[in-house]
Amino acid sequence: MIAWRVAAAVAAMVASAPAAACGSDVPAPASAGRTSSPAASPSPVAAGPTAPVTQINRTMPRGPLTPAQLRDLVKYFEDRLSEAYAAGDTSHLDDFLAGPELTGITATITTLNSRHQRNIFHVVFDTLTITSADPDQMIFRLVDHTTDNHFVDSTTGQVVNQGYPGPQAQAFMEFFSYNTANHTWYWTGAQSDTGQ
Repeated sequence: MIAWRVAAAVAAMVASAPAAACGSDVPAPASAGRTSSPAASPSPVAAGPTAPVTQINRTMPRGPLTPAQLRDLVKYFEDRLSEAYAAGDTSHLDDFLAGPELTGITATITTLNSRHQRNIFHVVFDTLTITSADPDQMIFRLVDHTTDNHFVDSTTGQVVNQGYPGPQAQAFMEFFSYNTANHTWYWTGAQSDTGQ
C-alpha cells in the first residue's frame, strides 16, 4: 500500500520534505515545537551515530492506544527521525522504524550521504485523527508543519538549493505497528494525504 514511498523518497529527496510527520483531533501541547535552528555560520556536518535515547516505543503498552499515547509516539519518532537525517546516520533507524518506512528512509539517508548532504528539519505537531485502532496497529491522519526544512552540504556546512523546500504544512496517513515478539511499537508507513 505504501511501497511507492521507497522510490519516491529517493527520487524526490532534495526537493521534498521528510516522508513523515507528527499530528489528532488532539491539539499539540505548547512544547510540541522545536526551538532549535541550524547554525548561523557554516561548518562541516559530520556523519555519525546519534545518541541513544529512552525508547518509549518499548515501554508503550499494546494497543489500541489513546490519542495522547499516540501523540507521544509521533513526537518521539519525529525527534529520532530528525536527528538521523541531520547526522546522516542510519544505524539506529531499526530501533523505531520497520517495513517500508525503514527501507525508504534508509535509502534516502544513504543517497543524501553519497551526495554529502544532510536534511535539516524541525517538525511541529498540529493534530492527529485516529482512523483505525487495533491492538497491534494504529492508523491515523496526522497534520503537522515544518518550521525549517533545508539541505546542507556536509563538507562545507553551506545551505544548498537556496534553502528549499523550506517550511510547509503536511498531512499524512500514518501506520504504527506493534511487534508482539519484542513488545515494541514501530513506525511502519506513511502516505501523503491531502484530505480529499
